[in-house]
Amino acid sequence: MAKKKIIVTYQPDEDEREIYQEFREELTEVYYLKDESKSDRSKLLKAADIIIALSFATKEIDAAEISLLKSASFIQLIYAGADNIPFELIPPEITLASNAGAFAKPIAEHVLALTLALAKNLMPNNELLQNGKFDRSGYNQALRGGVCGIIGLGGNGREIARTMQAMGMRVAGINRSGKIDIPVAFIGTVGDLQKILHDSDVVVVTTPLTRETRGMIAEQELAWMKKDAILINVGRGDVIDQKALYAHLKAHPDFRAGIDTWWSEPVGQEAFKLAYPFFELPNIIGSPHIADHVPGSMPGATRRALENVRNFLMGNEIRGILDRKDYLDKMSQ
Repeated sequence: MAKKKIIVTYQPDEDEREIYQEFREELTEVYYLKDESKSDRSKLLKAADIIIALSFATKEIDAAEISLLKSASFIQLIYAGADNIPFELIPPEITLASNAGAFAKPIAEHVLALTLALAKNLMPNNELLQNGKFDRSGYNQALRGGVCGIIGLGGNGREIARTMQAMGMRVAGINRSGKIDIPVAFIGTVGDLQKILHDSDVVVVTTPLTRETRGMIAEQELAWMKKDAILINVGRGDVIDQKALYAHLKAHPDFRAGIDTWWSEPVGQEAFKLAYPFFELPNIIGSPHIADHVPGSMPGATRRALENVRNFLMGNEIRGILDRKDYLDKMSQ
């Protein structure tokens, strides 16, 4: 097999480059775009067979450079999210694949951490102690025997399901197919959303942001949930309607939310701002989109992505193929 030119659009660290080196020796020529001059960048992009990008969120290549992709047949993402991909600029004959599930284990741990912190009232009780108040009144929420509903039982959802089952929770969820290869109490499709929200003590949102999922959890959907439910979002911020969630949290103090993915996430040193004063409320906790930030997560994700590239080159089944119809014309909404 003739070696293919793989262009890496971001700057991998040394551990990740070692993994690329393994694949370079096997099948491909690997070039790191960040190492190249402007003129060489253009030549490489024109000759590229395969592009590997983080997510395009960091403007790894600009619109003019995307127009140079005349020979490319495959784009593989390192991250799972695809809502930053400029699909309208990418030739339709190029296959794109996300790296769904690549960070599933640390994300599942983070979901568990947020859930436990909320169920056991850790943050409010810690604040009381800091203020000299030793208040043993009231109860924590028991998770064992409850229902964890997962909106998006895919790569991340499977690992979250296993983690919550280990806590003694029953798992119900929805995905596109209404099928799952692990044992759960219930699996359905989006038509079963009301049932999942109504029955669940903990609801975890993991679904990607597409035309169909934008605003999926809004005022009506929140009203379907239990008054003391816990809502965790490790998918994308805009899957949940921001105004509706703020109003619901404010009106229902026993309802709690743990958020890792936000409606607006700053770049670099920009200030983090929300449209509503969520952190004036006592029933929300958050983290700055770090559910997948653990040592070794990027090398693991890189290996998984490159295994998908190998499968593409060998003509085998590939994971995470993206359907452009899910994303085109939605970002302007």
